[in-house]
Amino acid sequence: MKLYSKITLSVTAIVVCVIWFDQPSLAQNSGSAVTTVTLYVDRGTKQVFLEPGPNRIPMKVLGAVDTKAIAAQVEQRVSDRTHQEVLNLVAESQARQAVGQQALQRQVAAMNPAWSSYLANFQNKFRLGALAYLNWGAWTHAGYGPYFLDNLNTPGVGNNLYNSFDLNRLYLNAYFTPRPDLTLRVTPELYRGWGAVPASKVGPASAVGSNLTGDLNLRIKFAYVQYTGLLDDITPLKGAAITFGAQQNPLVPWEEDFGQFRYVYLSPWNYLGMSSSQIGVTLQGPIRLFGGEATYADYNFGVFDSGNFNTAEQADTKQVMGRFTVYPFGARWRYDGLGLTAFYNYGWGNVAPASNSLATPLKGAHSHFNRIAALVHYATEQWNLLGEFDYGQNAFQLANLYNGSGPADAFGTATGSALTTGTHLGNSCSTTTPCYPLFGTYGPQVAAYSAFLNNGRAREIGVDFLGHYHIPHTKLTLFGMFQWFMPNDHVPENPLDFQRFVVGISYQVNEYLRIALDSQNLLFYHDQFGLPVRALQRFNYVPGSKLNGQVLPGNKAVPGSLNTVIPNLVPRDTHAFFLNMEFAY
Repeated sequence: MKLYSKITLSVTAIVVCVIWFDQPSLAQNSGSAVTTVTLYVDRGTKQVFLEPGPNRIPMKVLGAVDTKAIAAQVEQRVSDRTHQEVLNLVAESQARQAVGQQALQRQVAAMNPAWSSYLANFQNKFRLGALAYLNWGAWTHAGYGPYFLDNLNTPGVGNNLYNSFDLNRLYLNAYFTPRPDLTLRVTPELYRGWGAVPASKVGPASAVGSNLTGDLNLRIKFAYVQYTGLLDDITPLKGAAITFGAQQNPLVPWEEDFGQFRYVYLSPWNYLGMSSSQIGVTLQGPIRLFGGEATYADYNFGVFDSGNFNTAEQADTKQVMGRFTVYPFGARWRYDGLGLTAFYNYGWGNVAPASNSLATPLKGAHSHFNRIAALVHYATEQWNLLGEFDYGQNAFQLANLYNGSGPADAFGTATGSALTTGTHLGNSCSTTTPCYPLFGTYGPQVAAYSAFLNNGRAREIGVDFLGHYHIPHTKLTLFGMFQWFMPNDHVPENPLDFQRFVVGISYQVNEYLRIALDSQNLLFYHDQFGLPVRALQRFNYVPGSKLNGQVLPGNKAVPGSLNTVIPNLVPRDTHAFFLNMEFAY
């Protein structure tokens, strides 16, 4: 209604202006048409309108009046006014928005310190690392025995000059430390998987071959929670940690860190089959005397499953391990100067209670085992040297001897041509009771090795040396390792006695990358010989028993058969060259 009144007032003003100010123009412009315009006046308000309506009376006006122009001017003024109002509303909205943005910016600015603090704290509490071992290896003389590096399985005897590129190990290390004294570590490991996997049956008459053999698999190597504030109130023991979960073995990783060439060779007990990761609980830490920073001793004691990180626990028993290191003159950093270390491990075979309770003359894999190591070591910034004496009982068995590669006879498949007629070395041979031949097979030899190693009464003795020397003012380091081991010194002349040695040189490319060129060798150093069945019988060899479904040489009931000699008992040597690479971040 207000807008309508404004329009009528505007029209009135326009009409008056036309009448009064346009008079001279009308008089002078003789060509203009004189027209009569009828307007309408409201009786009550005296307002003038262009159209008739209630309570309006007509009023005629003479003059050259263009009603279309008047209407156009009215519409333009209304449009101008409406547009201005819109502009005013928009300006007001923008002003309010600007005020809101300023307030929001003040709020965000107030929040920034909190977000920055959270991100900084999160970064300090969470850490990722990576460790990769890669290599190229060439076996000039391929033989059977433990692997030189974890999961580095080779084809074995008869495959000289075999070579391969390998991703030996890949670790991703994740550490989360919500408090300075509490750490969670999770380390998945990528590794090469081996093993014959049978086909999967599909339906009554179909099968699908497995694609698992040789795959790169993923497993958890370390996963533990560690608390370091347990003994902080006792000044000499400050820094002690209690750790629960899949964690480092008390000896193997300690010795690997001392040698500094884990990516090239395995430490002595690790090479013999002792895992570097166990599942259990440990107490470990330094001992600092006289209120100083020097370390005079460090320790690691624990209780673990009979299995390890990659084997399931079956036993109802557990194993204990402990390492204690003394630095007589104090150590300013780990391994600094002269050190004396003792290690002890005692446990039982990882077998189910039902199997372990069976009454047998020789327990074999079910028997107890122990491992002892006595070490003397010295370390400086440029070089180090370690000497070690090893003693064990039932700590090196047939599975450890062939964890790199071995004859098929050691894994359930007979080699050679079985004898199926006549008699052979005291036994009758037939298609239902085939006999193992002495030559062209590894069956009788494997049975002899099992007698030496798995009889439950084996005693191991070894001596080891390792160290390195960094050439000053270069990125080159010379390194080496020597291991002499007798798997069972109860055997007067054991064909499995061996020596292992590694020599090489490494180059430090940068703080993350190292490469090494080295030679690794396994020597069964006795001259080739054989042993009679009678001598093997003293251990765990049973004449006339079966291995892989075939009858072994010798028979107690047949005179003279126990004098049968099992030939060629000394395994072949292994020689290889490696180009190793380590990426550590």
